[in-house]
Amino acid sequence: MDYKILNELIDNVDKYKAHKKPKNEKDKKGEQIYETLLEHIKRTEKYFAKFWITKNGDEILERFCNLMLKDKLKNDEQIENAKKILKEMIKGIAIFHDIGKVNPNYQVIKIGNKEISRNEAFIDANHSFISSISYLSYFRSKLMKEVSKKKIRDLMKEFLLYHAYIIERHHSNLNEIEKFLKKIFLEENDNYKESLMDKFIKVISENNLYKYELNLENNDTKLLINEFKRKKCTNNTSKGRSKEQCIYLSMYIRWIYSLLVASDYYATSEFMNDMDFSKVSDLDNIGYWNKFYEDTSLLKNIRKYQKTKYPLSDEKLNTVKDINILRSEIFCEVEEKIKANTDENIFYLEAPTGSGKSNTAINASFKLMQHDKRLQKIFYIYPFNTLVEQNLETLEKVFADNEDIKQNIAVINSITPIKVSEKDLNDNEEKDVYQKALLDRQFLNYPMILSTHVSLFNIIFGNRQSDVLAFYQLANSVIVLDEIQSYKNKIWAEIICYLKELAKMFNIKIIIMSATLPDLDILSRFQAQAVDLLENSSRFFAVDCFKNRVKLNYDLLKIDKDDILGELKTHLKQYLKSDKKILIEFIKKKTAHDFWVDLQENEDFKDVQIEYLSGDDSIAERKRILDKVKKATDTIILVSTQVIEAGVDIDMDIGYKNISKLDSEEQFLGRINRSCKKEGIAYFFEVDEASDIYKDDVRLSESIVLKDVNMQKILELKLFDEYYKKVLETTMGKYSYHFDEFIKDISDLNYESISTHMKLIDDTQDMVQIYLVRTLCVDGEVLDGKQIWDSYVDLWENGRKTMSYAEWKIELSRITSKMNNFIYQVSKHNLHIGKFYEQMGNIICLEDGDKYFTKDKFNREILYIKN
Repeated sequence: MDYKILNELIDNVDKYKAHKKPKNEKDKKGEQIYETLLEHIKRTEKYFAKFWITKNGDEILERFCNLMLKDKLKNDEQIENAKKILKEMIKGIAIFHDIGKVNPNYQVIKIGNKEISRNEAFIDANHSFISSISYLSYFRSKLMKEVSKKKIRDLMKEFLLYHAYIIERHHSNLNEIEKFLKKIFLEENDNYKESLMDKFIKVISENNLYKYELNLENNDTKLLINEFKRKKCTNNTSKGRSKEQCIYLSMYIRWIYSLLVASDYYATSEFMNDMDFSKVSDLDNIGYWNKFYEDTSLLKNIRKYQKTKYPLSDEKLNTVKDINILRSEIFCEVEEKIKANTDENIFYLEAPTGSGKSNTAINASFKLMQHDKRLQKIFYIYPFNTLVEQNLETLEKVFADNEDIKQNIAVINSITPIKVSEKDLNDNEEKDVYQKALLDRQFLNYPMILSTHVSLFNIIFGNRQSDVLAFYQLANSVIVLDEIQSYKNKIWAEIICYLKELAKMFNIKIIIMSATLPDLDILSRFQAQAVDLLENSSRFFAVDCFKNRVKLNYDLLKIDKDDILGELKTHLKQYLKSDKKILIEFIKKKTAHDFWVDLQENEDFKDVQIEYLSGDDSIAERKRILDKVKKATDTIILVSTQVIEAGVDIDMDIGYKNISKLDSEEQFLGRINRSCKKEGIAYFFEVDEASDIYKDDVRLSESIVLKDVNMQKILELKLFDEYYKKVLETTMGKYSYHFDEFIKDISDLNYESISTHMKLIDDTQDMVQIYLVRTLCVDGEVLDGKQIWDSYVDLWENGRKTMSYAEWKIELSRITSKMNNFIYQVSKHNLHIGKFYEQMGNIICLEDGDKYFTKDKFNREILYIKN
């Protein structure tokens, strides 16, 4: 079957149009340029087939069918027969996805097709739902005629429902499949006499739009829907699907939907831009990348060590003083474990802070790709944008002399402009380059990608079309997940269970790494164990260089909360003339800000350098502060919020921290005496309650925070297995119902609920973005906040009139990247910002932005003071 079948299905198919170019683009006769329906289907089919082949669709389908059909059909011959039928039905999705555009109202209202007359019998200009029932009817008849085995026929009918749902949603978000089922069949107790499907079938038949008969018997449809409901997840797998099968089915629908939407987008872009976008940017030359990587001085030193000294005995390991030796030991051991387990999918890398996990993960990724040539992409995923930027710098240093490789590394987040190749701009028309750049960004068409957990989880669990666009790109990739435990433990079980099935079905290798990594296998319940890349990570934690590089002191925990801030200032005075670098972390932004102000106004600290770092700081301000701290030779005090914990590459001498979660305490310790060349000390105190910030987190139970002497011992000895055993026991007990709700949503194919359930960051509807007009100097460039804002407003109001959509989106990404230096997110409640401001969407622009700063730091409290 191919696009030509439309000639057999639609009378006079050439008169139907799929798209039209903008009015300012005319043909040689000065007439509107149209894309026929047949041309669009041909293009969509081309891209669908290309993406299917490049992402090894046959193998993915094979794994899916083996799980879904093995207990439903008697023998291998029947399973193979069913696979062939299912693949043919999948091909039909691309061919039928826009067949509903024969709707006369669509042709008249949406396209302006003068060959067609409007037909009031049609409900509206809809085409997706008509396409879905046209697909459903055609393939149902085909199954009835061509498939003799009833068991296979009934199984495939069920998949027709899922495919029809995908077609119906291909211009919309994924929602609850029950809503679609109600459109094609209404229960007897419903208030309507006929379903939406019945209405369309009737009017399509009366107007002879197709050469074939739309025939969907209500009884048959009802039986199918009842069968779907019966097969939802149950503990009794003889009556329904297993949890594993339910997860596979939910991923299958997301996958095919993603392939269809991508193919449709690319096909439309080809027509609109007169340009083929078939180039796939995958990492198919891993040997070239690895050769350059191996030629770096860092890798040469490790290889030399590997040949001459690795592995050290435990006895020698304990005497090591040079942290680079420990990094090399970890690097080499992980490499060996990867090579011995290349066929596995999930890997855990738990290693001490400062042990070179990022470099080890790069090497592990390359080794996996060298073994399995099907692996085509690498995703490095971090908790925060700041870590994304930091690790981009690391990669750019590694590949500093290779512009070709650097051009193939892309950052995907909300603050980085869309990547446009300057070479392409010089060699091609701008319109083509901008469109390609936009498609590359939307569909993650890059060999190596750095992004955040939020972005990745949107792709995996989100229900918006913009989330799911690039889901197909995850297939045959390596994903490195850093600090996954930094998110709420309420969904840890859901994360690991889903990731394990995702990895199996799509041939994804996932490396989960952290200095404090819970054994998530305990929560995965029904799946195989992951591979620990360090067989005994505790032997590294026990090395003096890691375990004892920071002495721990709990004396300040004995001080009353009301007195602790004063005591802290007194305590700090002993280090003022010691040329020490001092880090103080608070868990509340207001407390940190106020303490920083107090220090600056305190006469005893007038000769000391004092800086303040928080999540409100721009990337440029953050870089300025950290550079100053790194270069300091005299005493310097850095007051900070929790933003300092994750992966910030600074080396301090003295640390003070408001207690919170034990894994946060260890992350904090990773910023003290990081090089292991001095003596570090950390003091713990409590002024703010962590439970006020980390809602519903079991890690804040009285028995597993630093107030408990047993936890103090665990932190000193780095016995995180004991700590996480308690955490996971509590998590399973407290949140088992939460996991069951997730499986129910999966079983119901309720994508809206899945998306809500798996949100990493709670809803921010009560927040608003404030743009504060100022003049800043960023990396030597003067940024005029007023000018940037005016450009942003002009782009929204006038840009679309003079630019193509792709160029407009790229220019918007460039301007919003600069705007991030001026934007702050604040609560809507009780804001007092006066009458004079300008607003664009959810961004409120305030002139005279400097007045909202205290000592060059944003002071959000001023926004809530009545004038």
